[in-house]
Amino acid sequence: MIVASPPSPSRYEGPLRYGHDVRLGVRVLAYDERGAGRIVEELGDAAEADHVAVVVPGNDNYLANYFDQKRSTRPRANAAILLEEMRRQAPGERVAVVVWVGYRTPRGFGEAVMRGPALRGAEDLARLTRFLPSSARVTLVGHSYGTVVCGLALARARVADCVALGSPGMGVRTREDLRFEGNLWAALGPGDWIRFFPRGHVGTVGHGPSPLRGSFGAWVFETGDIDGHCSYYRRGSESVRNIARIAVGRYERVTMAGGGARGPAPVGAGGSVVVR
Repeated sequence: MIVASPPSPSRYEGPLRYGHDVRLGVRVLAYDERGAGRIVEELGDAAEADHVAVVVPGNDNYLANYFDQKRSTRPRANAAILLEEMRRQAPGERVAVVVWVGYRTPRGFGEAVMRGPALRGAEDLARLTRFLPSSARVTLVGHSYGTVVCGLALARARVADCVALGSPGMGVRTREDLRFEGNLWAALGPGDWIRFFPRGHVGTVGHGPSPLRGSFGAWVFETGDIDGHCSYYRRGSESVRNIARIAVGRYERVTMAGGGARGPAPVGAGGSVVVR
C-alpha cells in the first residue's frame, strides 16, 4: 500500500512507455514513479476484449493516492464499478476497463483553469488508444478536467465514443475543433457545481463551452439523482448504467436527458455497427 502524500509540482516527465507488466500487485500498461507518478492499470483483459473503456480522471489524482479507495474521485474504484456494469449490460461479451492516470493532473482550482496539463497528457492518451488492440471498440470516459484531456486527444486517437462527465469544457471552442467523427456523449448531474465553472478560452487559459451546449452536438444522457461532482460512477445509478451502455455499444438502451431523441444506432458484439 502506498501512503498518500501531496506531491510537489513537477515538469512533464516525457512519454509513457506502454506494455504489459505487473507493478504493486496489479496489471499495468504503464508505470512511472518520477515526479508525482503515473499509472495505467488494466482491469479485465484488454488484449482480448470486444469493448474497452478508458477512464480518465481529473484533478488531484497521482500515484501516491491511487490505491486510496476512500477519496471522492477514486478512479480505480470507479473503474471496477464500471467494469461490473459493462458485464451486466453485455453478458457473454469480452469487456475491459483501463484506468488512465497517465498525466500530471492539476492541483486545485488555480491549475485547473490552465490547459497545460491536458495538452501534455493528450498525446500519451491518444497513443494508448492506438496501443490497444485494433479489434476492440474503445470508449474514452473523462471526468471533470479529464474531459479536457480527452477533448485534446480525440483528433489523434482511435476512439468510437467519448463520454464527458461533469465537464468544465473540452479544451476547444467548437465541436469541429475536436476533429472527431465518433459519438460524443455528455452528462451533468443535477447538483454538480461544475456548471458554474468559467467558460472562457484565451491562450492556454480556460476550456471553452460546456459539451452540453446545444451547438456542441453531444448526445446528452440522464444521470439520475446522483450527488455533487464525483458520483457519476455510483453503483446502481442511472449514470453508470448509461456509461456502461455506451461503452458496450447498447445505444438504444441509453436514457436521454429530458426525454431527448434516442442516440445513434447500436453496436453489435465485436464492434460492428448494427444498421437499422
